[in-house]
Amino acid sequence: MAPEKRSAPSDSDDESDADQRRARHSSSTPYGSESKRRRTNDKSSTAQHPDASSEVDEASTPPSDFGSDADEDNGEAELAATQAIEDRKTSRKDQNNEPALHGILEEVKVTNFMCHEDYEFHLGPLINFITGKNGSGKSAILTAIVLCLGGKASATNRGARLSNFIKEGKDHATIICKIKNQGDSAYMPDLYGSTIQVERHISRTGGSSFKLKSERGRIISTRKADLEEICDHMILQMENPMTVLSQDQARQFISSSSAAEKYKLFMKGVHLEQLDQDYRIIEEQQENIHAKIETIRPDLKDLQKKHESAKNKQELSRKYDSMLDKLRDYRRQLAWAQVAAKEALREDYLQQIQEADTKIQEAEAKVGQLDQVFQQSELAASAAVEFYSDAVAVVTRLQEEKAEAKADQDDIKKETHDAHAEQRNIRSELQAADETIRAKTQEIEQEEQRLAELNGGGAARRIAELQNAHEALKEAKQAEDDHKRQRNEREADIERMGGLETAAQEALTNHQERLRQQKNNLQQLSRNRANADLAFHPNMPTLLKALATDTGFQERPIGPLGKHVRLLKPEWSSIIEKSFGNTLNAFIVTNKRDEKHLSDVMRRAKVQTPIFMINNQHPMDIAAHEPDARFDTVLRVLDIDNELVKRQLVIAHHIEQSILIADMSEASETLFGGRPLEKVKRCYCFSANSKLRGACLFYRGAQAAQDPVHEYLGTPRTKTDVEESIRRQQALIAEMSEQLRRLEEEYRSARDHHVKAQQALLRHDRASRDLKIAVQEADDQVDRLNDEIKQDNAEEGSLEVMRSTLRDAQEQKGIHESSFQDAVNNLDVLKGKLRTATRQLAELDARIAEAQEAADEAQRRAQEADKKRAFDQREKQQAESRVQDGVGDREKLVSNLADLDDTIAAFTEQARQVSERVNIPEGETFESLDKRYKRLYEDYRKYHDRIGDREQIAAEATRCRKAFDTAQRELQSLENLRDKLQETMQQRKERWKLFRSYISAHAKAQFGFMLSERGFRGRLIMDHHQKLMDLKVEPDITRRDGSGRSARTLSGGEKSFSQICLLLAIWEAMGAPIRCLDEFDVFMDAVNRSISVNLLIEGARQSIGRQFILISPGSKSDIPRAPDVKVNEVAAPERGQTRLVLASA
Repeated sequence: MAPEKRSAPSDSDDESDADQRRARHSSSTPYGSESKRRRTNDKSSTAQHPDASSEVDEASTPPSDFGSDADEDNGEAELAATQAIEDRKTSRKDQNNEPALHGILEEVKVTNFMCHEDYEFHLGPLINFITGKNGSGKSAILTAIVLCLGGKASATNRGARLSNFIKEGKDHATIICKIKNQGDSAYMPDLYGSTIQVERHISRTGGSSFKLKSERGRIISTRKADLEEICDHMILQMENPMTVLSQDQARQFISSSSAAEKYKLFMKGVHLEQLDQDYRIIEEQQENIHAKIETIRPDLKDLQKKHESAKNKQELSRKYDSMLDKLRDYRRQLAWAQVAAKEALREDYLQQIQEADTKIQEAEAKVGQLDQVFQQSELAASAAVEFYSDAVAVVTRLQEEKAEAKADQDDIKKETHDAHAEQRNIRSELQAADETIRAKTQEIEQEEQRLAELNGGGAARRIAELQNAHEALKEAKQAEDDHKRQRNEREADIERMGGLETAAQEALTNHQERLRQQKNNLQQLSRNRANADLAFHPNMPTLLKALATDTGFQERPIGPLGKHVRLLKPEWSSIIEKSFGNTLNAFIVTNKRDEKHLSDVMRRAKVQTPIFMINNQHPMDIAAHEPDARFDTVLRVLDIDNELVKRQLVIAHHIEQSILIADMSEASETLFGGRPLEKVKRCYCFSANSKLRGACLFYRGAQAAQDPVHEYLGTPRTKTDVEESIRRQQALIAEMSEQLRRLEEEYRSARDHHVKAQQALLRHDRASRDLKIAVQEADDQVDRLNDEIKQDNAEEGSLEVMRSTLRDAQEQKGIHESSFQDAVNNLDVLKGKLRTATRQLAELDARIAEAQEAADEAQRRAQEADKKRAFDQREKQQAESRVQDGVGDREKLVSNLADLDDTIAAFTEQARQVSERVNIPEGETFESLDKRYKRLYEDYRKYHDRIGDREQIAAEATRCRKAFDTAQRELQSLENLRDKLQETMQQRKERWKLFRSYISAHAKAQFGFMLSERGFRGRLIMDHHQKLMDLKVEPDITRRDGSGRSARTLSGGEKSFSQICLLLAIWEAMGAPIRCLDEFDVFMDAVNRSISVNLLIEGARQSIGRQFILISPGSKSDIPRAPDVKVNEVAAPERGQTRLVLASA
């Protein structure tokens, strides 16, 4: 990116030619507001108004007093210029024209510009001729150069708007100029390189933009101001009408320009006109300064008179300085006496506030003590209520069990009564059946005896077989009934084995879950090596980070408590973690304000843990309360690094009186085997098969009690050796894995027994089917024999009826016997169940009575604990109320003190407006000082009425003096500036005259030298007073009269030759690196064109290092060949012409 440079005026899209007009300075305008130099353009320039040849613009002429100069320039200067030209020609005779290293054009490329769609002009470093037919677009190169290097559209005389230069049918045009940038005077060569590429893009909408690129095409800048910097550095005056002479300007200058127009173009070309405009602005400033001086001078005399009058009056007032000084002393003492009185009252307030602080501290200490007592009472009450709830739950559960047992007993009693009634009915029916069988048997025997005597005994044999068949059927049925009764035993076995399988499966599942949890704990231990805070709560690190940066605590909270506790015997980790519960997650604060602030921080961090407030921070003496040293206590296996944490654990969990015994039997024998141990409240022990669970043994009243301590399933929160904890956890997992293997074997064994019981039931069912078939076969045998007997004894109907009746009676008896046996068995079972239910009810009554007694005792203790908690809470609230009262009293004192401080500050501020602090005389008060002040003020007022207020007099004198001094300094400054401007203008006028004289002399000498190249004589005449420039030429060198002829009397060729000599002379006077001329020979014949071309080439060669771009309508052959001459012939562009087709004659 290009470096920052001076800003340039913005260029509008239409490149308006509106000139900047100079603002006139009125006499009332202060000097300096319009003191910057302004540049103005001449609206009547011949380049833009060729018809105004006879008019002279006053704005472009030298100051009026320049007209007093002689019309002729200094002859000595002209002679010196002529000699310098001769010397330069002689010295350069053998010197070649070397191209410049910077500031010349290397290439011009146009796209969609005017008549060119895409054309490149490669320019030589010295002399360039561009030839071509009319309409080929030769002049477009000069127009493109002017526009690309920052010129306005109107400066080209080819269009009023940029969009006029875009080729018809296209939306945009692009111009690229490459400027040589080498040598010691190159412009930023490190940034741009040896070539600066200037690119201008023109849009049909009227917009345009610039791009300055380096030699490699990298964009350096897009600001027009940077382009202007480059043009200023390389003296590229593309809008100077003499630098680039367009067709109209060249035609006018060479062919038809008047003396006034030539003079005006000469002045613009050598930049003397711009100096003239700047000098006019300075003259206007001089006039404004002079007018202002004349305005200020009378006012200065009036200010001087006022100043002298005020000064005399001030001298008179100084006689009474001592009285005024005394009054001022009294006023200062009065102001500060009020402040001193309020400050004395402030000391009294501070003493009262200090006393209030002492009372508040004592009350807060009392609150702390009572809060500790209340916390202990609340914990005890909560524990008692929880214990009572557990006891009530036990009673309720036992009562529910009793209700269920009583309902079962009632059902059993009813069933037993029904069984007795049924047994009596069956016995009566059985006796009736025996009587019927005996009678029918006797009748049948009598009938058979009668019939036997009739048929010889065949029927008797079949009757005997039938009797045997009946016996076999009875035995089969008896076997089937016995087998059916065995099914109940098989079903009971299945139910019992199923229960064992379910229990084993549940034990296995629970153990698998505990093993999974222990494996998770191992993973958490491994993951939490670097951050043990995650064991307390997932958001605990966030909370601790917030507490570390929070500055709102009076004393930083302590916690979580587990971070301050180290377990010395890790095997007790699960028992102690479970018994401590949420206490290890808690925090400790020492005042109520910190407790509230900590709660707010926890709420923002989304962490909810208990907060304990402990005001008493003195160490506890617990040595006298510890049991015998042979016992391990919870306190003795813990290393606690904070006294407040230790205090809280002692208060909440009695860790100093909780002993640890690993074996449960030994623990029970130790605690309950004899007299209660002194200073022991409870004993923790392991369960028989796991160190993760255990029991808490204690006395409930005078009775031994035991509560289970379940397994702690979380990550340990106490500080332990992490590696040791990991090893113990791994060993625990290995042990549990072995237990899991045993439980899996037990489960498989229970499942196999269950399957075997189910298979036994299946075999029993198959045997039942076999027995049923046997009964059916025996029954079929009975039916067959009955049929045979019926056939043999068709006429023995009465016997068969008897036998049928006997069979019915026997079957009925069998049924009754079976039913009686079933009733006897059922009654025995019901009696056993009834005895069991009665025994269970008795046991439940005893357990309910015991549980109710324990619940009543727990209720009594809970009520007593709640009463104590309520009492302690009221005591704490009363103490807090006293703290609030003290705080309220202190706030009132502080508020009064703040009001008093405001009053003191206001009095102090008011007193400082009078003076800085002064000492009050001893014994003086505000009232006594006020009396003294009033008496003295009365005396001073009488004096004041006579001559006025001294301060007002002094202020008025100071004001008048400052006004006079300011006006005097301003007048002196303006006079100095006026004189300096006059002196400067005089020097600049003389220097301007010298510039004009030297430049004119150089142009005249150069013009004469150019004419001599063809054997002409002539001179350049300048009338600076009339602003005219004309030339006299004598083509005939043989004539003695050297006055010459006017340009109007010359032939066309002589006139063109003379004008070209004038143009070359003016160019040489300008010193521009690039000189452009468009169609200089448009009205010349071949001879004059050849002479003019040779003259231009020779003149260009004498201008060492200058680049010439000359446009001719001639052909390429008209230009002589030379190494320093480059000829570009432009082909006619395609304009869409068509050939006319004419009919043949």
